[in-house]
Amino acid sequence: MSGRKGFTLVELLVVIAIIALLMGILLPALNAVREQSRRTVCGVNEKNMGLGLRLYANDNDGKLPLNEVDRWLFDVSYQTTDIILRTGAFDRHIFYCPSWSQRDNIIYWRYGENLPAGTPESYAQPEPVSESTRKNYHRIMGYFWFIDTVRGRENPPMSPDNKHKEWVRSFIGTKRSAAMVELITDVTASNGPDRLQSDFTKATGGCWSRWQVYDRTNHIKGGTRPAGGNILFVDGHVQWRNFNEMEHRWFWQSNSNPCFWW
Repeated sequence: MSGRKGFTLVELLVVIAIIALLMGILLPALNAVREQSRRTVCGVNEKNMGLGLRLYANDNDGKLPLNEVDRWLFDVSYQTTDIILRTGAFDRHIFYCPSWSQRDNIIYWRYGENLPAGTPESYAQPEPVSESTRKNYHRIMGYFWFIDTVRGRENPPMSPDNKHKEWVRSFIGTKRSAAMVELITDVTASNGPDRLQSDFTKATGGCWSRWQVYDRTNHIKGGTRPAGGNILFVDGHVQWRNFNEMEHRWFWQSNSNPCFWW
């Protein structure tokens, strides 16, 4: 008869406890690696959007395709996105940050058509083709766009640090150095202007009134706190900006919710 014995209950519990401890140590590190990977992809998305805009500008005396809609900073007309997609080098998914993948959804991409919540990605009805409609219908992007509008934005960005911000109309002739002028950034949005008390996952706007879905910040840490965001500058370089370096710079009309930061 063999003298070998199986594990005792105590030994099994010790092994399980060790595995749980190792998982507790490794999972945060793995999550950090995943988020760093998403930040990298996010920065590449911004670079690609900027490249699409620059290809257009090269044929138009440096001018950008001004937005026909003057709403929130992630609202971009169908016609403006057409210009980037027309290069053939990109698809719709570059307009959305991988850290907030839920935004990459047909109901946001075709927001102007007021599709019901739950509309499948295989939705068969084609987009409207009329140029006048495509100018006035807008998509909700996963990024803030600081391109000016055809008529000029009525609300300039606030500058609590006294460093003048500007809506961009051209790759040339910006008021400040092109390396200092933001063109596209990650969404950092809150339900109020207080840095410490606001919730950065519960900004309310059109998505809330239409589908009861909050707007929120792309890169979140610690539940509802923003980590920061990638910024594409007019000169083409992308830089990560930590949240503690951001300021509350804009809200729509006289409302304080949502507040936009960069």
